Amino acid sequence: MDRQIVCFGIPAFEVALARLQDPSLSSRPFAIAPLTTSRALLREISTEAEQEGLVVGMSVEQARRVCPSLHVLSPNPSRIRTAEESLLQVVKRYAPVWEPVQAGSFVMDLTGTGRLFGPAHDVAAKVQHDVLTQYRLDGVAGVGSNKLVAQTAATLIQPSELYDVRPGSEPMFMAPLAVRALPGLQRPCMRHVLLRLDDLNLDTLGDVAESPVDALEVALGDYAGQLSRWAQGIDSVPVWSPASQPSLDETVLLDPDAIDDPLLTGRLLDALQRLCRTLRSQRRVCGRLSLMIRYSDHLEVTKHERVIPETCWECDLSSVVMSLFQKCMRRRIRLRAMTLSMAGLAGYAEQGVLFDARPLEEQRKQDRAKKLAVALDTLHARFGEQSIRYGRSG
Repeated sequence: MDRQIVCFGIPAFEVALARLQDPSLSSRPFAIAPLTTSRALLREISTEAEQEGLVVGMSVEQARRVCPSLHVLSPNPSRIRTAEESLLQVVKRYAPVWEPVQAGSFVMDLTGTGRLFGPAHDVAAKVQHDVLTQYRLDGVAGVGSNKLVAQTAATLIQPSELYDVRPGSEPMFMAPLAVRALPGLQRPCMRHVLLRLDDLNLDTLGDVAESPVDALEVALGDYAGQLSRWAQGIDSVPVWSPASQPSLDETVLLDPDAIDDPLLTGRLLDALQRLCRTLRSQRRVCGRLSLMIRYSDHLEVTKHERVIPETCWECDLSSVVMSLFQKCMRRRIRLRAMTLSMAGLAGYAEQGVLFDARPLEEQRKQDRAKKLAVALDTLHARFGEQSIRYGRSG
């Protein structure tokens, strides 16, 4: 049975939400960026701002020089979370398995649902129509036989459009696209792969697909085989539902770049709290933690540590996070980003300890910490992420 994958998303999601709340922004250039400093980078831009020459990643200061009429709004996490929950109500009507890709974007596996809802492209059109009718948000939809093709197709079209790549036509679809169109090559760790492809004048995916894999291995090493398969539209990665994803991660973007240890560790503990809250909601535990830090000069350092026993509580994991932070921070250079990742995820076992060897006072301290975590989960779910935070997180 051919897989039927749909990627549905709202382009420039935060921009679309801001325009929905304030219609006066519908025809003026504006962008989403933290307003803490003029060095802050643009996260999203409107079509009008793009026509003025602005690009995502440009500093606010430079953007205002290029476009003096630019209006800048701060990100609104609460609004984003509420909107995503609304979109999910539509997605869940049709997709037995779905995976969040980024804010306002989801991948749906519709394999085997044809007799219920019809072909995948009809379902994609229904999702677009329902979201537009109920929430006045205009989305795009890419349809393909795997996640890679569906996501790539969704990036090539404008709101209200649908791109259906039929099974068997994946190589033909991918061939004329620029190498940088691949979603998987946008990660920082793939920067050197893009530079090497530029050196070899492999500009399109068709050029990569036609190159022998053994020749690519000389230039790209272990990435050659994967890149060759991507260039041909081959992707066997399944759609992971949130409760079955093999890993979870949280990225902390620092704007401006920071080096103050209390601030950095506070932001990391905020990220740990969000990850643990997700684990508890999914009734899973973590067996491995990883921390990646990116310096201002783009150097990246990653450290890993096992978690024994597996757990989903901040009181057990905070010391591991602090240990990873100390191992990573070997240079007194400002940081630009930190990514905390959880792997080795397993179902939560409802098995208590018959004979706890810990001192009674330590047991009570752990119990209080866990009750506090559950109380904070309730507060954040009801009042939003900003309702209460670690005091040192800035």
